[in-house]
Amino acid sequence: MSVEVQLFAGLTSLGTIDANVIDASMGVIGGMLKPTTAYYSAYQTFFRAHLEKADWKALELLGLKATSVLTGQLMAVGGIIITDLKGLDEIEVNVCGIGWQEMAQLFPDS
Repeated sequence: MSVEVQLFAGLTSLGTIDANVIDASMGVIGGMLKPTTAYYSAYQTFFRAHLEKADWKALELLGLKATSVLTGQLMAVGGIIITDLKGLDEIEVNVCGIGWQEMAQLFPDS
């Protein structure tokens, strides 16, 4: 079972993820991003450059957050990882460090 998760940078929608459990013990869910036009026009260049040379301050200023209609904003204490490699069409997103109670609400069968 997958859960739809919306990804935001501040108030800007970056797209949706049909998220699945990646590692239940670590509270990691993830999947492929279905990006918005805003992602491509204003954020893709940043995330690709960040993979080459990390800019943690700029990443923090983006205010990344993930939300679900089941739980509201996800408490990703381990952060949100976006892997967008040049030359590949897929953009992978992992939401890390979700508490077990929230994981149980999102994925009751896991």
